[in-house]
Amino acid sequence: MLRPLIHYKVLDLSRILAGPFATQLLADLGAEVIKIEPSTGDPTRGWGPPFEYGDQGESAYFRCTNRGKRSQIMDLTDLDHRERLRDLIKQSDVLIENFLPDSAEKLGLTWERLHAKYPKLIVASVRGFASDVPACRRAGYDFIVQAESGWMSITGEPEGRPMKVGVALADVLAALYTANGIQAALLHRERTGEAIHVEVPLMEAALSGLINVGAGTLMTGLTPERLGNGHPNIVPYQTFACCDAEVALGVGSDRQFEVLALWLGLDLDAEPQWRTNRGRVQDRQRLIECLDQHFAQHRAQDVLKFCEAHAIPASQVRTVDDVLFRQAGILHHLIKTLFDEETGDMVPVLSSPILLNDERACAKLPPPRWKLP
Repeated sequence: MLRPLIHYKVLDLSRILAGPFATQLLADLGAEVIKIEPSTGDPTRGWGPPFEYGDQGESAYFRCTNRGKRSQIMDLTDLDHRERLRDLIKQSDVLIENFLPDSAEKLGLTWERLHAKYPKLIVASVRGFASDVPACRRAGYDFIVQAESGWMSITGEPEGRPMKVGVALADVLAALYTANGIQAALLHRERTGEAIHVEVPLMEAALSGLINVGAGTLMTGLTPERLGNGHPNIVPYQTFACCDAEVALGVGSDRQFEVLALWLGLDLDAEPQWRTNRGRVQDRQRLIECLDQHFAQHRAQDVLKFCEAHAIPASQVRTVDDVLFRQAGILHHLIKTLFDEETGDMVPVLSSPILLNDERACAKLPPPRWKLP
């Protein structure tokens, strides 16, 4: 397997999700990653169930972000441990941290102080809020950022309460931006010899993730509405309840809609505005009510078969266990199994989706087991 970052050493002082997920991606690409944990371990070691052995052992939450790393336990308030940390910093190309600003200052781990002592060290900081805004000293939690960034206001049914996304997606976005920023910093250092500071605020990662909704708000100044599974700019682009199951339908062109409308028996001569996406978006409510009635008369497999025959994007709505277990090898090849030399266990993980020369990037080391100090 290709390991393009094999010559780089990363010191991971981050905890929870965004920072560790970023360093896991770097490990998948070949970097050597040392994870520093407090005497109580990364908090996610206790976030469960599920745990590997029922109510004990490794948590699924810790497992999802820490493969490819070796772990060392350190109390960063202890002088001897601080000396050990300094030795590791001297050997590292990158240090990543997600301390609160006051904690970073107290520990001497701010960019300014680290850069003065280790001018070739790249420092990556994952923050809740950017260091140049008044909210900079607030802690960053995915759930809070989903509320603060507007994500919740556009997620959920129109008449329902605002909802979070089903996973910590703001953390995941921040992790991807962080890994990308670190690789850009490594390239910059190779070209110029200069180490730089990479900072990724969760809040701004979430705002960047608003994409077309954010662009639309900037363009119009209007407050976006919750549309459930609907799309603000494309109709029909949502789920529909058939007589036996739910299907997701993504009609991307007027021609696709005409074909679908003919099959369903819609009269487009009577409703000419439905021939264009602009008209369908403007008449969303009436059209969706009509489609709901028609889809309710069909079986999901019949709808999917028709859509496949006419190149209309569609899928049944699957459960996570269905797609991971029963669709493996059909829809994806993302599951990898790592051998744990300490326990003899085979550890299933979801690898990186990055294919390098047709092979998915995935570090060979399983997540580090917890060892009491």
